[in-house]
Amino acid sequence: MSGSIDSWPALSFLEGLRPGPDENVELALLASYSADLGSIGATLLALAGKDTDAGRGSPSDFADAVERLRGKVRIVIQRGRLAKMRRTPRIAAVLDQFVREVDFDEATHSWHPKAALVRTLGEDGEIGWRLWIGSRNLTECVNRDIGLLLVSGVKGGAPIPGVDELARALADRAALKGLRAASLAATIAKVAWRPPAGVRVERILWSAGSGDQHIPYPPAGTDEVVVVSPFVDTSFLSRQIPKGAKPARCVLLTTMREIERIGPTLGAFDDLLALDAPDYPIGDPEPDPQPSAPDANVGSDGDEEEEVGRGLHAKLLFMRSGRKRTLWLGSANATMRAWTGRNAEVTAELLVTELIEKGLKALLGSARLVEAPSMEYSPDTAALEEEALERARTQVAARWAAVLSVDDEGVRLTHRSDLYPGGPHPDEFDILLEVGALHGESVAWPAQQVVVHLGPVVPAERSEFVRLRVSRGDKGLSWLQRAPAEPPFGEDRDRAAFVRFLGARGFLLWVAGLLADDGRQGEGDWTSDDLQSRVSLGENPTFDSSLPTLEEMLAAWARDPDKFREIERRVSRYLPAVLDQADREEPQTAAMLKRFDVLWGKLRSGLGTSEIKGKRR
Repeated sequence: MSGSIDSWPALSFLEGLRPGPDENVELALLASYSADLGSIGATLLALAGKDTDAGRGSPSDFADAVERLRGKVRIVIQRGRLAKMRRTPRIAAVLDQFVREVDFDEATHSWHPKAALVRTLGEDGEIGWRLWIGSRNLTECVNRDIGLLLVSGVKGGAPIPGVDELARALADRAALKGLRAASLAATIAKVAWRPPAGVRVERILWSAGSGDQHIPYPPAGTDEVVVVSPFVDTSFLSRQIPKGAKPARCVLLTTMREIERIGPTLGAFDDLLALDAPDYPIGDPEPDPQPSAPDANVGSDGDEEEEVGRGLHAKLLFMRSGRKRTLWLGSANATMRAWTGRNAEVTAELLVTELIEKGLKALLGSARLVEAPSMEYSPDTAALEEEALERARTQVAARWAAVLSVDDEGVRLTHRSDLYPGGPHPDEFDILLEVGALHGESVAWPAQQVVVHLGPVVPAERSEFVRLRVSRGDKGLSWLQRAPAEPPFGEDRDRAAFVRFLGARGFLLWVAGLLADDGRQGEGDWTSDDLQSRVSLGENPTFDSSLPTLEEMLAAWARDPDKFREIERRVSRYLPAVLDQADREEPQTAAMLKRFDVLWGKLRSGLGTSEIKGKRR
């Protein structure tokens, strides 16, 4: 849970994903309503066990995470909900291969689950599973969120109904090569899951958006009902007021924005509580600041560690009848849209102890008691304009059918749709639609024009991510979406991106870290495009003595020949491109790299001969 609430243990989302010291992630399927590229990068670093305590990593750590997890990880989000960052790192172009979007039309329903299913493989060959279900999106916003982490283990564990349906849905949407949804679901159905102390998981409720979800109702004899949600509607809330002669205590915790919007009907609750509205990714961030300019939104490391999210984003429904305490938590807001199955949602139904209830009461105690409004809400002009731009974003995302290609003029975007042959433009003709490559200039996209040229993009920066913006006057809304490339960019793009990103020194630091295999972390921050932080070898002569030595290479091979062969594969793929770049840009560095190349070649040759002799013996 983000923030600190008494009686509920605090565990960061990334901690829940990170494998143990003797484990590697073999599969990870994540679902989120929204995401941003910074959080996706941090997630990959955590899954690879390469992130720092602050959720960051060096350029070499980031490259290693992408190499390790390619073809193993998918993040599935609602189309139109990939946020544009204030500063988008150029290397973020390679993250497109990990993201898939669900084309739900948000005018009627949304892809809204928040879940992570992770399979690990230990050095002893033991397979482990982790399942996280909660309310947190894959964004950098810090809010009051809650999640449930389950781990596999026969001791104290048991299969849980409904987990297989969640696994099947995630696998279907992820579309990873070689992953069969039916096979994964059958495997997950047999896994014994260990819940946290004080919790018994009754079932996992998966709603695919087909309208067949069951709404919990307070049974006769209910003593207390607590609803916690940043979004509410009167139809759902009215169903949570127990009917019958026995009075029950009813509590609602939401935001003042929702309290003012819903109005006087909230007076039916005994306690009406409010917390701040949750933070969301900035819809139309300011242009990227100059690299030398300080970022006013980023403080010292100490300040960031002390930051506690104030915004309410947790979704909970609690009912107590005598000593029986039932808690529903997950992605579903307290709305009919969420609970009647119009959205894709995932919720865990739990039986909990008094200790868990105390954690809920601590959360309620952190809120302020308010009165229900005496009059109905009426939106102002600014709110109506925001709604119009959100509606335009939804329409563009729902009508999106674009693909990318590269020709002599650069990157080209082509819209292909029988339903919307004139393009994915919003209904309101005075709302401007703009589009651009991830790191290129934006251009207006005229209606009825199905081909848009985005200009030249160097191979290292080509990405299936496309920048979109809708605007009217001086108000706008920006985001990213995927446009599949034809043909796919593939690993050649990744190689070009990493060579340009790492540079010669970063590449050799990467190799040194792989050989050492001691948990060391590289230098710098993967989110920085500041090339000055990646000085050349020629500018740092003392670095020559710290290059990987023959002894270190042999030690790595002796420690784990299979892992060494994986390192050898990466070096063989990347070294020629690094040498080519150094030849063109840094002759002194190129000479040093060539000496390393000769040493590496001798090592490969010698180990190949030794292995053959070993087999003959």
